Amino acid sequence: MKNFVAFVLLAFLFFSHSLRSQNKFSVLQFNVWQEGTKVEDGLLKITNVIDSLQPDAVTFSEVRNYEGEDWISKLINSLKDKGSEYFGGYVAGDVGLISKYPIKDSKVIFDDTKIDAGSIVAYLIDVNGKKIWVCPGHLDYKYYAVYLPRGYKGGIPDWGMIDDGNGNPQSVVSVNTIIAYNKLSSKDEAIKAFISFANLNKDTPVIFGVDLNGASHRDWTERTKDSFDHHGMVIPWNNTLALENAGFTDAYRHVFPDEVNYPGITWPAHPTDYEKQVSWTPKADERERIDYIFYRGKGLSAQKAYLVGSKISYSHGKPVSMDTFKDQWLLEDEPWPSDHFGVLIEFSIEK
Repeated sequence: MKNFVAFVLLAFLFFSHSLRSQNKFSVLQFNVWQEGTKVEDGLLKITNVIDSLQPDAVTFSEVRNYEGEDWISKLINSLKDKGSEYFGGYVAGDVGLISKYPIKDSKVIFDDTKIDAGSIVAYLIDVNGKKIWVCPGHLDYKYYAVYLPRGYKGGIPDWGMIDDGNGNPQSVVSVNTIIAYNKLSSKDEAIKAFISFANLNKDTPVIFGVDLNGASHRDWTERTKDSFDHHGMVIPWNNTLALENAGFTDAYRHVFPDEVNYPGITWPAHPTDYEKQVSWTPKADERERIDYIFYRGKGLSAQKAYLVGSKISYSHGKPVSMDTFKDQWLLEDEPWPSDHFGVLIEFSIEK
């Protein structure tokens, strides 16, 4: 009788664990900073991050396939050496994906990498019988309009400071000027193509993990107008607005709607043991949330959200701790290989 009871208990526990795992799906958005080539043992450090977190899928930005090598395959082999099994493979552009679940299909949504202006690729993943499109993206880094309010140029014509005549940054405070500059990038075209793809596949949930290289209207609000050198500005950033108007949910803001206490900063991040600074605005606070996970679709809901990385950012060219905010962090004491923090979202899935 005891053996029978023990068997029933073990069977129940196994069934419960299996049910829980089927109802959860975690995604890590990870800009790997030129495939980890900027830091020593970058591939190993990236491997260790993923092996520690065990996300169900990872959307990568800045996949370059240097010297014709398939970086995703190298990473999968590196993870396999640690006992972590993932599916994946390079498709196009400067993005990639790995998944613990089988990949059934892939489609190129947008590819402007020939002019160094980003890409989006869609992968159809079978999560225990439920199909989900997971789309990694890396959008145009030029015309980086979030620098204009901070008194710096956004890459075109250069990245220099807008001098006020006294050696200090001169803030651009016209919303129309800032949005118009942002629209000169290819971000609009990429977002439009992504929304069109999602609408053509409206019966299948879609997850979009992206380094947008742009800010959110959910962050530049009346409550934050005096934070992070916003210089009193409330800006309706058009790219995140377009996604929201198309029915997409910003996963981080869904879990943490308080943009003051949970700013979700992902840029810039300090790579562990990296001797140089990665800040581009030595006289301004450039901290910004530019890495996102958006989602849309029946039965998909963000339940938990984390930032991943060293927990050290930059303000006015100096390293600063993110301890002053309430964001939840993972792996803050582990070697971090990127100039972006990661974003990890845990979704619930209803079949």
